[in-house]
Amino acid sequence: MDTVDTKEDFIAMATEALQAQTRLTHQLPKSSKVHEKACETLDNLREIKAELDGSSVNFDPPQIKRDQFTEFRQLTLMHVPSSLTEEVKVKFNSFVTHTLNAACRKVLCVTLVTCPWYQVTQQERGEMARHNVIFIVYLSHDHQYLAPTNHHDQEKAFVIDEGWLYAVELYHFLHFLSRGRTRCLEVLYAPTSAVLYEDKVWQNLRKILDYKDLMGLQGSVFSCLGQCTGKIGKKTSKKGPFRLRETATFQDFCNSFRLVHHLHNLVHGLPPLTDVFSVDDLPVLAKEGVTILQKLYRDHDTSKRDIFNIVMKWNEEVTGQLSKFRYTDVNKIEQFLQKWQVDVRLEGRAVVHQALPDDHTSLVDVMKKIGGPVGKLDPSQILLVARAGSHMYGLSTPESDVDYIVIFREKTETVLGTCKALKDIYENRGPTKDFEYGAYEAKVFCEMVLKGSVVILELLFAEGHEYTSPQWQALSEKKKAFLTETGIQQFIGLVKNNFHLLKQEKHRGTPRDRKLFYQIFHKMDSIGYMMRGDVPPIRCSGDVRDYIMRIRTQPLQGDLDRDVLSQTAQQKFEQLQQELGSRVKRLKENMDYTLMLDWLLSVRGIDGRR
Repeated sequence: MDTVDTKEDFIAMATEALQAQTRLTHQLPKSSKVHEKACETLDNLREIKAELDGSSVNFDPPQIKRDQFTEFRQLTLMHVPSSLTEEVKVKFNSFVTHTLNAACRKVLCVTLVTCPWYQVTQQERGEMARHNVIFIVYLSHDHQYLAPTNHHDQEKAFVIDEGWLYAVELYHFLHFLSRGRTRCLEVLYAPTSAVLYEDKVWQNLRKILDYKDLMGLQGSVFSCLGQCTGKIGKKTSKKGPFRLRETATFQDFCNSFRLVHHLHNLVHGLPPLTDVFSVDDLPVLAKEGVTILQKLYRDHDTSKRDIFNIVMKWNEEVTGQLSKFRYTDVNKIEQFLQKWQVDVRLEGRAVVHQALPDDHTSLVDVMKKIGGPVGKLDPSQILLVARAGSHMYGLSTPESDVDYIVIFREKTETVLGTCKALKDIYENRGPTKDFEYGAYEAKVFCEMVLKGSVVILELLFAEGHEYTSPQWQALSEKKKAFLTETGIQQFIGLVKNNFHLLKQEKHRGTPRDRKLFYQIFHKMDSIGYMMRGDVPPIRCSGDVRDYIMRIRTQPLQGDLDRDVLSQTAQQKFEQLQQELGSRVKRLKENMDYTLMLDWLLSVRGIDGRR
């Protein structure tokens, strides 16, 4: 039996299997059940081929080690702040180092978070620690934080919640903090007894940021007001009274008291509740709450309604005291956190950007013409200005709309320091507009490249744009890197969608109908180049241009009759799909993630070495 010795042999075998599956899937009736299975197999084979050809590399999220989780969890549920000796802290930090340090740039703080209201109901340390959480704030690597991936995927990757262990990247912690999340307040201002580890920059943050400002945020107050009753009560109707939720647990009641206690402390200028408190210092209602909580823990037949009423009364009392409260300006907090976070992330490094060309008058002129948010950007932020659509294809007519696409970069200091999602897409589109535009931030642009967006790939393949920055030119020189099977599939998807719209006949007899036809022929021409490994000439010429311009401008009759055009397009598309399935070689399956990541880091002015 022959042996397979090289990577190329594996790729060849994967390609052969994938091409055979492509032909099979294409021939099967789309309505059959087996077609769905065939499509799943096709996707699996693509993933295998991508693994082999090296194009499966993607976003590299923090990966925590779980092999010591059992011992780590046991330690967490054995201790309360008062039992944290230096020896115990060393054990905790050893677990944290093993679990997380290899996955991130550095750990900023490790805190043992408890619920004091639960603790005061317990007599034994093991019971007190039952609901403990190890809360870790960490700093990710540049190539993770600045990765060309969407906010949703980053949050899934950067917020690790195991119930007893909660690890969160600095951006998300600051985002939650500025929105008033109570747990984040408790962690930042945790008592010394609950702190297992804190970096110097973390110590500095808690020293220079007044807890009264954070507790006084509207988000913080509203969060406490809403959550302190949300788990223990409910409304039976929109205007009905707030009633006890029978499913409320003992822990829910403890948390309700904890949140109302936060509001009480805000009114009286006290720090967040983060450790065991003195019952003697509580107001009368709260003391009564402690007593009945202790009774409820020992005797489950104790009325939940009584304790529910105490929470509601204390909440009503504190709410009345807050009626004239002046909230902290959230912009003030965000500006402070932005400056601090930039310093933490850069650690003394300089941000280096390429200079603008000496003569960039034309760029300024076109920015003014586009106006809106684009006109307010600094010219150094512009990476590309292009006329898209028919103007870029060389297929425009006097009636053609002007459609600009702008690729820009947000200022690096803003990206590094923000504690909220930044606006990264600006669009001005519609039939009433003199001209349309879409402006996309560099990160969004990279995401679209990696997904194989037709419009974005055409920008990279095309030449002669209105303005190209040195960073854009450096990327567009690598045009062949963007020839992938993912890109081909996106072009095919656009063609199929146009066929679907034509079949509906919704736009029959309108310019839109002509546009659907010309796009089909234009994209099929590009697919033909791409599957042969050639960069498609986005700007049409020769016979292809002549034929499309006839579709655009001449009466739809004869060989341009709508039915004839549809039949011609379908036949050409069928032939194209057969050619795709009969290839001996395939392109790489996916875009080069590392190429886009390194380019994005260079656009940010950050050293791409990781």
